[in-house]
Amino acid sequence: MRLRGLDCHVAPMAPSWLTETVIANPMSGYPEYWQRRSSWFRAMSAAVIEVELEDGTREFGFCGGGKGSAIAAAVDEQLRSLVVGRDAGDLETLQEQLYRASIFYGRGGLTQAALSGIDLACWDARGEQAGVPVARLLAGEPARAARAVYYTGNDPAALAEFGIRDMKVAVPYGPAHGEEGMRANEAAVAQAREVLGADGFLSLNIYMAWSVSYTLRMVERLQKYRLNWIEEPVLPDDYASYAELRRRLAGSVRISGGEHEYTYAGFERLIGEGCVDLVQPDIYRAGGITGLRRIAGLAQRAGIQLICHGTGSATYHFLATLPPQTTPYAEFLDIYRGEAKTWVLTDDPRPPGGILTVPTAPGFGYDLNAAVFTPGAPSVATIW
Repeated sequence: MRLRGLDCHVAPMAPSWLTETVIANPMSGYPEYWQRRSSWFRAMSAAVIEVELEDGTREFGFCGGGKGSAIAAAVDEQLRSLVVGRDAGDLETLQEQLYRASIFYGRGGLTQAALSGIDLACWDARGEQAGVPVARLLAGEPARAARAVYYTGNDPAALAEFGIRDMKVAVPYGPAHGEEGMRANEAAVAQAREVLGADGFLSLNIYMAWSVSYTLRMVERLQKYRLNWIEEPVLPDDYASYAELRRRLAGSVRISGGEHEYTYAGFERLIGEGCVDLVQPDIYRAGGITGLRRIAGLAQRAGIQLICHGTGSATYHFLATLPPQTTPYAEFLDIYRGEAKTWVLTDDPRPPGGILTVPTAPGFGYDLNAAVFTPGAPSVATIW
């Protein structure tokens, strides 16, 4: 079935605890930016790709990155013309051609987020046409429909709401805040460990904010809290520092990364050069289902785990196809914490009892939440 149309829907994102609280980040070393990520994120917008097939089937895929308006420009100026008329089933070729065609201004980042949304919308359409969930389309019977989740956030009290016993803490400070910042980081970790108890796993999200020396000092300081992994301790292009940390912290804590890798070549380096103990690609940035299937192959051949960064139906459908030794958990990021917000798609699975069940409706099981794209509609929940 060929693609007859492609559109990009854009909606502004609302501020949240993710953008308005103190969380370590690559700009934490600059006094004017450390207090809120929104100070340098600036305006954020969500983008949803809509594809239309020849038979009139219309389905959807979310794009990562938080710069939806820029993705819409790329779709309007180039990508739509390269997609319309193509076979919706030949996604490997389509993705390769879109990557090559956008390489002069892309090589990852924004363009890969756009390609991810296109890929996911096509998979959603294929599932809808076949009348089966994407997980079954990928893996046949039986797909692993239920998956334990860990909670990502800074409010350990929220664990009880979802019945979750495992948590990843977004640490607040980096090297620029010295000993005071280290004490505050330890206090956040100690609070989480107290709530989790001895058995729950506890990991840290550093969001590219630390250095090798600072990470080593913090890990030594936090040893007694039994950390499971340290996520994105340094900038994603600093493969040498990743590898050094993994080597020096072997047996103490695992090193993870991949949220800000976008291409197969990048994951080849991250995994092949021994940078990580587990890899965390984002399905909305690293090529959708088509891209993540290739990345999962890399991880499985290297004998390391793959635990996707991010949340949402598409992520959960993909993870349902992987064995437990590769993927023991899914992430649950509580994007609605703090105030009532809505989402750009109509389905966003929640994990009652700490278990997330993949929807059984055809495709990814969602539709476009058209109300959020009307003039005057409230901003949608923050996720990028």
